[in-house]
Amino acid sequence: MNRSRTNSTVFTLLVPLVLLAIAMLIMVTKVERPAALIQTGVEWMEIGLLALAMTAIIISGGIDLSVASIVALCVVTVGVLFDEYSWPFPAAGGGAVLVGVFAGSVNGLAIVRGLSPLIVTLATMALYAGLALSIAPVAGISMPIELEEAIYFGRWPAQYFVFGLAAVAAHVLLHHTRTGRTCFYLGENPVAARFVALPVNRTLLGVYMLSGLLAGVVAVMYVMSRTTAIANAHQGAELKVIACVVVGGTLITGGHGSISRTLLGLCVMASLDICLDLMANDYKWMDARIKMIVMGILVVAIAVWNQWLARRLN
Repeated sequence: MNRSRTNSTVFTLLVPLVLLAIAMLIMVTKVERPAALIQTGVEWMEIGLLALAMTAIIISGGIDLSVASIVALCVVTVGVLFDEYSWPFPAAGGGAVLVGVFAGSVNGLAIVRGLSPLIVTLATMALYAGLALSIAPVAGISMPIELEEAIYFGRWPAQYFVFGLAAVAAHVLLHHTRTGRTCFYLGENPVAARFVALPVNRTLLGVYMLSGLLAGVVAVMYVMSRTTAIANAHQGAELKVIACVVVGGTLITGGHGSISRTLLGLCVMASLDICLDLMANDYKWMDARIKMIVMGILVVAIAVWNQWLARRLN
């Protein structure tokens, strides 16, 4: 059994590692100034933050399709509180984070009541996106330019440091606490997890609230780095977030995965995204639509591959 699981782990990591090696090779040959990639990676650090909570959610057998809509709702909350109600930016940011936690708790409470995570978060994805569009003006809200300067530590944006700290905390929470173990038990056998008196409801509520919390943090950093609050912030990011988790080797059906695998998936997705942008300079047909198609095929193929390995080797 242990040998089978070891083989499964090796084969699961093989594809993303090969993709990462290819992407790194392309970047090395095409990028003249690697320091220029620091700013490019800001968006992926924000995606990575959301992927940390998504990892726990998927391992527990759930999904959160509303995470990008929560980010958008929190972004416009920051803008409205700061611009229209004259709140200090720290207070406006804190209010946005609370909105994110509340939105996540709405998802969690509905799922604890027995509703399907897919249906719940699909509905709230539309709800939160609609609220964001209703609250914010069409052109968005301009924020003070000083905010962009405040989010830098030297030449490094704060997103890198926040992601690093959050990744360590998420690793400890998921792999070294009772709550984390409950996520794995839920993904493997939710009925058995309830019968052995594990804190199932509290864990489910907690992971969705964590997703909302990190969405609020991402929204605050988004406003600071872009100095604008728009209702379509990180539109479609939920697909990138799920892709990072799945490409790293976490099973979409739950029960198996890790934070380290999500970090690998994040590196693969970010590297491929940068490579496709670099290749677009040489091949005019390689536009945003082709990039979305490539990413979509990649995620589906790896998800199928991981599921096949899990059934064959375990």
